[in-house]
Amino acid sequence: MPASRRRTAALTAALTALLGVTASAARAVPPAPADDPRDVPRAHCRTAVVGSTGTARCFNPNGTLSRVRLHIECKRWYDPDVDTRAVPVGPAQGVTVAGRCWQEIQDLWVSQEPGE
Repeated sequence: MPASRRRTAALTAALTALLGVTASAARAVPPAPADDPRDVPRAHCRTAVVGSTGTARCFNPNGTLSRVRLHIECKRWYDPDVDTRAVPVGPAQGVTVAGRCWQEIQDLWVSQEPGE
């Protein structure tokens, strides 16, 4: 085998080994936490409407405290909208938050903020 071919084969083998080690090392390192405030651990909430009552059931699978608040927009102009107080949801806990309109509900959603 000529010397140039041996060097090429050796370089190819070295590069393959280096890339294999680099790829496995990259897989072993966990991703860095993002600085984006939207990536804050949150409770998981499901909402439901039954008649004129809106309900949110939230469960916090994280190790941090979270505060959830239910917001209800009523359909009629004379019906006041509802914003509940912030309810703390501890780690591995669940809460149910409810509110109602006098008549129909147009929209409801849950807002969250980190607990202290």
